[in-house]
Amino acid sequence: MLLPKFAQNVIKNNFQKAANLLVKVESAAATGGFVGLSRLYSTQNQTTATTSATGKTRKMVVKLNEQERAEKLQPLLDAGWTLVDGRDAIYKQFVLKDFNQAFSFMTGVALLAEKINHHPEWFNCYNKINVTLSTHDVGGLSSQDIRMANYFEKQADLLK
Repeated sequence: MLLPKFAQNVIKNNFQKAANLLVKVESAAATGGFVGLSRLYSTQNQTTATTSATGKTRKMVVKLNEQERAEKLQPLLDAGWTLVDGRDAIYKQFVLKDFNQAFSFMTGVALLAEKINHHPEWFNCYNKINVTLSTHDVGGLSSQDIRMANYFEKQADLLK
């Protein structure tokens, strides 16, 4: 079975990233210098405002303050997101036409999640997707959650 063009591009890009990482590892091994190599494997890309091994400056993610919560969270609550009991998180269930549409929806969101390294907690059963958003590094809601929730909304609107 042939993969759709977008899937081929995703696979090609991921192989390219892996190849680039391998070149960095081999280069470090050849020079005998593994100093700083752990940065290549770090899963915490948003903990400082310094330059990472990839050369990108990353901002520190912080928990939403009361003003940000009032401004940014209310439109999402109006759109059907709810606060999760017992934790600082938001939840919504998306119901789509069928499994193909649900999987396509999740794939689109997954590409953004990977790009910004902020992954949702989600569950899919046929045409339903249950989503919970919270930033584990800050112990609650951050601007990343707001960004992801707004992206979920935009993608759902495109499928209506």
